[in-house]
Amino acid sequence: MNEKLESAYGRWESPLSAAMIFQESDDINFLRPCDNGIYFLNTVAGHPDQHAVWLLSNNEDLLQVSPAQANVRTRVHEYGGLAFAVSGTHLYYCDFADQQIKKTVLSSRQAQTEAPAVDVTAAASVAAAGGKLRYADFIIDKGFNRLIAVREDHRLQDSSNGKAEVVNALVSIDLDLGGEGDVLFEGTDFVSSPRLSPDGKTLAWLSWSHPNMPWDNTEIRIGNFDAHGSLLNIRQVASALPGSLLQPLFDAEGQLYFIADWSDWWNLYRVTLDELKGECKAEAVCEVEAEFSSAPWQLGHRNYALLDANTIIASYNRNGSWALGIIDIAKKQLREISAGYGQIENLTAHDGHCFFTAATPKTVSSIYSLDISQRAEAQITKTMSGAGAKSIEQNFISQAEPFHYASANGHQAYANFYQPSNPLTTAPSNSLPPTIVSVHGGPTSSAKSSLNLKVQYWTSRGFAVLDINHRGSTGYGRKFRHSLYGEWGNYDLQDIIFAVKHQIAAGRVDENKIAIRGGSAGGYAVMAALSFCDLFAAGTSYYGVSDLEVLAKDTHKFESRYLEQLIGPYPASKSLYRQRSPIHHIDQITTPLLLLQGLEDKIVPAQQSEAIYRELQQKAVDVRYISFAGEGHGFRKLSNQVSALNAEFDFYREVLKLD
Repeated sequence: MNEKLESAYGRWESPLSAAMIFQESDDINFLRPCDNGIYFLNTVAGHPDQHAVWLLSNNEDLLQVSPAQANVRTRVHEYGGLAFAVSGTHLYYCDFADQQIKKTVLSSRQAQTEAPAVDVTAAASVAAAGGKLRYADFIIDKGFNRLIAVREDHRLQDSSNGKAEVVNALVSIDLDLGGEGDVLFEGTDFVSSPRLSPDGKTLAWLSWSHPNMPWDNTEIRIGNFDAHGSLLNIRQVASALPGSLLQPLFDAEGQLYFIADWSDWWNLYRVTLDELKGECKAEAVCEVEAEFSSAPWQLGHRNYALLDANTIIASYNRNGSWALGIIDIAKKQLREISAGYGQIENLTAHDGHCFFTAATPKTVSSIYSLDISQRAEAQITKTMSGAGAKSIEQNFISQAEPFHYASANGHQAYANFYQPSNPLTTAPSNSLPPTIVSVHGGPTSSAKSSLNLKVQYWTSRGFAVLDINHRGSTGYGRKFRHSLYGEWGNYDLQDIIFAVKHQIAAGRVDENKIAIRGGSAGGYAVMAALSFCDLFAAGTSYYGVSDLEVLAKDTHKFESRYLEQLIGPYPASKSLYRQRSPIHHIDQITTPLLLLQGLEDKIVPAQQSEAIYRELQQKAVDVRYISFAGEGHGFRKLSNQVSALNAEFDFYREVLKLD
């Protein structure tokens, strides 16, 4: 057996390069099964900034069915989501370039065709508007030969303050005539998730209004179509408690199912046929202490499928670990089929099989198939895992070690710890690894235990990684998720600090070589941590928030009132915004800071990074700023993704004195 090479932590040779991580995507989304196979959305190999619709055929041929140059991506809510639908021989998709819906003919072999795409929504009025209409969350309404979609209209201007007045609505678009769409429903700030009853006579959808986010308080609305396809008799699912209602879906009989967090957990409920005709009161399908959804940042995700009148198959999260289960509706019981996943999404059923995407602690996201009659799980092998996933050997993989711990005032928080892992290298005895503390965005997102090649990039080089699920994270119930409200910048920072101290006390990390990194809300946590504590020797902010007041005044519609929940109403709570903004605590920041920013970011504009960069430069703090032209909130170009990660590694090698 070859003897291991001895090398200091943080200097290990790794087989996993930055290019391998980003070269191909495993971000498989929006499975739509059909008789010939499964349609889904994923990036194009070598072009992570381009999304395409793919078909995985029944004989496991993988075919790109959207036009070669098309980029299938919607900008609704800026975070996007479901951007295509298939009906018969046609593919309908949203093109990123102008945000309009186009259609193309699928060939008889369901392969990519050179037939030109035809505009569906780009009528003269749309063209004159400069592409300010955006579409997402499509369904096909065959009864009226139309497409029903969420439309986001950026054409109007509020003359009182000059800010864009964005209008969200449900619209119908005739599949033959096209056009910008006729409004079916508007009047709330947001709509999503249109779903048709099996007879095509009833529509259900979600709505919510500021300052709520979809994980706060939403409504499910129901309407019936008249002879012309307009909605009438619009009513809501009755709710004794406020709650986040998600993912409506009709069964074959016309009963309405959905997910709600009325019990503190996102569980399944239904409205029976009799109730749909009356008060629309819901009943619990199965109440368990588990989450049947994650935070819906994107439109169109599904976490359950209706198999028959008495059976539901669903994915659910318990304590950060995902499982697949069968719900017996009559008995109101959940039976686990398989567990140990880091994430399960995109669950759907067709012709005796259930399909879903899943990732485990040792595998990246792939498409899975479940034979419903046999209840036997089988992974489809023809997936699109990237070069990094194919090249990294299993014995290089560092698996998440989930743990919970007591934070400030005894509050519980959660985290995943990853030890350095490289079978070819060992560190000198009596040494401890440098550690990267990772803080997720949102802040209503979550640290997952599934294989993340970005984590492996660090652990294979001799770093430990501490991935935090602070208060406010999704996966631990509504109370935990909302416990951050009013305390963003306090409770999350407390949980980060206590997690680090927990690992220091356990003797697992070098307390003098701890870096903190994060993007968006996680980037804010980075700068707040450098402002208010001295645990960290370096910080890296990807498009993070430095000035909360500026964010309250300048961000996109979807999150424009989010800070009212996280901090308080503005300007009434102006003092809190200033108190928690790193830009107003420049004198307390002495730790080296790397800022990485996209110049086209509409969510956290570049001025956030540029302002704190200028202030720290004047104070002679070691601050570095790298901007990327053409990038938004999250880098998509391969060259920029690679440059950013390599720059971050070089930054740590220097400031943590690893060379």
